[in-house]
Amino acid sequence: MKKYVSISILGFLLLSCLAFKFEPINSFPLFGKFIILDPGHGNEDPGSIYNDEFEKNYNLEFARTLKRTIEKYGGTVILTRDGDYDLSNPKAHSRKRSDFDNRIKLINEDAPDLYISLHMNYLNDPKYFGSQTFYSTVNSKNELLAQKLQDRLNDFFNFKKDYKKIGNDKYMFSKIEVPGVLLEYGFMSNYKDRKNLKNENYREKLSTVICQGIIDYFT
Repeated sequence: MKKYVSISILGFLLLSCLAFKFEPINSFPLFGKFIILDPGHGNEDPGSIYNDEFEKNYNLEFARTLKRTIEKYGGTVILTRDGDYDLSNPKAHSRKRSDFDNRIKLINEDAPDLYISLHMNYLNDPKYFGSQTFYSTVNSKNELLAQKLQDRLNDFFNFKKDYKKIGNDKYMFSKIEVPGVLLEYGFMSNYKDRKNLKNENYREKLSTVICQGIIDYFT
């Protein structure tokens, strides 16, 4: 009898070890998370310009890729725009201000778990490249999100960029109450960034890195 008890105990321990060793990885770590992506500019507002290329188009294409990638991880995503338009009211006195106000309203009222505003940087010196995160102090969680994203981006680009604080004088970001960041994911002024961001495979790789930063934030 003792022999059978010992075998049973041994079998239980073996199965427990195997279960621990082969514990399935969570394939949907963003399940239940609602994220808003805000591709900047649109319509009459092109954003940064390089020759005949407009930032607004890069922003939209990257937002679409990032949306698909987040959804692969189980997240729910909406875009503030999914075409070449802005969010301004047709009869607005200031088209830019109206666009900002409606983006702010959409994000605050939909109350996502986080938002990411997508833009490209531009400097006169074309040597600068890569991604950098910026956060507002309006929400106490913003800095942590910026840090987690920048850590992953620094590993990807093999550099040591700092995440930076946005001044409260920046109209849009000082009024968004939910957690989020401004992500300048590339430089319009850098040839390598422009070339890479036209490639879907690169956009998917960069989007995966961003998703890893988002997962780090939630865990």
